[in-house]
Amino acid sequence: MTIDELVRRTLRDWSDEARVPSDLASRVLRRRRRSGVKAFAVVAGATAAVVAGALTVPALVQKGQVDDSRSAVVVLTEPSPSAETVGDPESAPPRTLVAAGGTAVYSYYVWDQVKISDDRQVLTRAWSLYDKGGQTYEQTPWAWLDVAPGGESVAVLEQVPARRVGVVTGRGGEVRWIDLERPAGAVRWSPDAKKLLVTNYGGNPDESYVPVNNSQKMMPTSRTGYTVVDLDSGQSAFHALEPDENNRFGGRQDFSWSTDGTLVWEHNSTPPGTKKFYDLDGNPRPGPPGAAETYEAAGVSPDGRWIPAQTPDKNAAMALKDVRTGEVLSVKPIDGQWIEQLVAWADDGHVITWACESKGFNSCVGSEFRNRLLLVDVNGGEAVPLTGYRENNQKPGSWEPVFTRR
Repeated sequence: MTIDELVRRTLRDWSDEARVPSDLASRVLRRRRRSGVKAFAVVAGATAAVVAGALTVPALVQKGQVDDSRSAVVVLTEPSPSAETVGDPESAPPRTLVAAGGTAVYSYYVWDQVKISDDRQVLTRAWSLYDKGGQTYEQTPWAWLDVAPGGESVAVLEQVPARRVGVVTGRGGEVRWIDLERPAGAVRWSPDAKKLLVTNYGGNPDESYVPVNNSQKMMPTSRTGYTVVDLDSGQSAFHALEPDENNRFGGRQDFSWSTDGTLVWEHNSTPPGTKKFYDLDGNPRPGPPGAAETYEAAGVSPDGRWIPAQTPDKNAAMALKDVRTGEVLSVKPIDGQWIEQLVAWADDGHVITWACESKGFNSCVGSEFRNRLLLVDVNGGEAVPLTGYRENNQKPGSWEPVFTRR
């Protein structure tokens, strides 16, 4: 039996048995505004690592726990050196690989909203990862996952919140569990794949109140701080950090890595649309040039030149600010597409965006929530569809991609 056949058989077995518990995911989608700085509406709203090859983790989830008696099956391939643009413009979520330049979508999640009491609900996620052998995305059982740059390892949480984080490395590797001082609600790999950044919560950050008369009351966040785990030594250090009480989104307030891995950051409410940076010991620090100025998920371009900006041109679909000169570059609508969010850089001259079909300035055909991933040339030269349209990203069953440098 080949390794591909083994993976597919295991996946079939797992799909018959596994259940994703109703209390395992997160509440983080945010309604975007059509003017000003748009909030990035996914928990992976900053740095999100993904597998750089085929990766499946079909360990069973039963009663919210992973069966440690069964090894996690992980099939990893070498990172692709190709900068070829590939996509699945007819499907949402995609069935085949989505990648452009130095960035790829090797995982995504589909979210659902589950009512757990008369006045409370929880957002759950079903995570899928790209399987190179089958050349498609396959669902996994984890409540949270993040894959290291280069695709050699994956960090997982069994549930949210969790008292330990799991790391799976290599072909057929077993889960290495690391106990935590404080419960974890999210985990992210450092850019050098040597550390984990854990956001700690006292409760489930994905719970929210059930809306009443179309009014959403936000639940206070239970965030307690963050933990940095050194994987070589297995040592971890918790840093208490008060949550931003002015954050109108409440609930989940995750930390993310800076591009070089020397700092961590969170979204800032004052002034709105900015970021706050800290060193690895919890001390406030200034951010890299331009990085603190943008709320958009794409952040600073790989060469450090561009950041998303507000455009002075009312007819422009998006704008970029040159960090060095302050010059603002306006990009016109391309091929009937209206650009809504900048979510990841493919390379220095191309950015991946959410875009809708345009019917005029600041207006979309049908709804602004019907959109697809689009690769855009910052000079306005071309736009390449990467996925099909998701019909409404504000409703259960919608999908959210995660990105990494490949």
